[in-house]
Amino acid sequence: MEHKLSRLGLAVAFLAPTAAVVAHEGAPVPESHAPAGVMADHTHAKGEVMTGYRYLHSSYSGVFTGDQEVGAHELAMEGYSMMPTGMTMDMVMLDIMYAPTDNLTLMLMPMYMSMDMDMAATGAAGHDHGAMDSMSAMDAMDDMAHDMDMHTHSHGTSGWGDTVVSALYNWTPGSNHQLITTLGISVPTGSVDEKNADGTFVHYGMQLGSGTYDALPSITYTGYSGIVSWGAQLNAEIRLEDENDSGFAFGDKTAATAWGAVRVLDWMSVSARLEWSDQDAISGHYNGAHNHSSPSDIQANYGGEYIDAGIGVNTVVTGGNFKGLRLGAEWVTRVDEDYNGYQLGLDDGVNVSLTYAF
Repeated sequence: MEHKLSRLGLAVAFLAPTAAVVAHEGAPVPESHAPAGVMADHTHAKGEVMTGYRYLHSSYSGVFTGDQEVGAHELAMEGYSMMPTGMTMDMVMLDIMYAPTDNLTLMLMPMYMSMDMDMAATGAAGHDHGAMDSMSAMDAMDDMAHDMDMHTHSHGTSGWGDTVVSALYNWTPGSNHQLITTLGISVPTGSVDEKNADGTFVHYGMQLGSGTYDALPSITYTGYSGIVSWGAQLNAEIRLEDENDSGFAFGDKTAATAWGAVRVLDWMSVSARLEWSDQDAISGHYNGAHNHSSPSDIQANYGGEYIDAGIGVNTVVTGGNFKGLRLGAEWVTRVDEDYNGYQLGLDDGVNVSLTYAF
């Protein structure tokens, strides 16, 4: 945790402004939108349309239980013959918004997912606990290292994910302080029956969608004064069905985030953000053939409580034919964790947002 906080501190110091330039009168300002990792943070004027592109990339490594990293030996002693050693997840979303009134903005967000995971043997395969006890510790570790070298593989899934439909209501349009409530529904358009080459289900977390209709409520407050803006959001993912067509349901999730931003040029702002989240473990069970060889195959090894921190940059075109075109990017890292069971730990994430309103 100290290492991650030090990296975050260095990045903030690098981005910290030494001077501020006031935007031209009537020009859009970059800090009026939240950091790229925050959604449902703003609405539009009556008749306005916004089209956008969002990209999220996350990388994971190391297996954790609670806040402690564990190795192959510990997983082998728990009966796991395989362990995840790394994973990447990429998500591309289209962000389409339309405002029929000054208060109400409607949003449609289809998405495309891609996930890749690397696996290695723990050394448990071929050794029961009694055999392990009868071997010397050195021999056991040598065998495990050999098995990990000899038994590694990668696999992945990709395809269309779930589709989000939302209505955002702005209670204070036109003021320096915005209060927005959002009710969204995640429609289960993503596959939950992705299979391995042998016909068994892939790990739960590598399915492309939730497979359930999910409510996505949120409440967002934003404010600004001069070149400084700030905001906070409370949101949730609530599963509206007990199980999907494959027999399980992801756990409900609650999250809260807060951020601040300052304009450093008339077209650029920098931001810092903290996010707390808590998610339940998976309920139910695959209703077809599946493995129990790695932590990712077990429902209890999902969810937990986390704190993530991020720094970001927002830019906007302030004049010309592309006035109002916005590009935002944010880097996120995990600074505190309490993982349920045994899970891959989040290393870093990158959020990118490109939007244009007309």
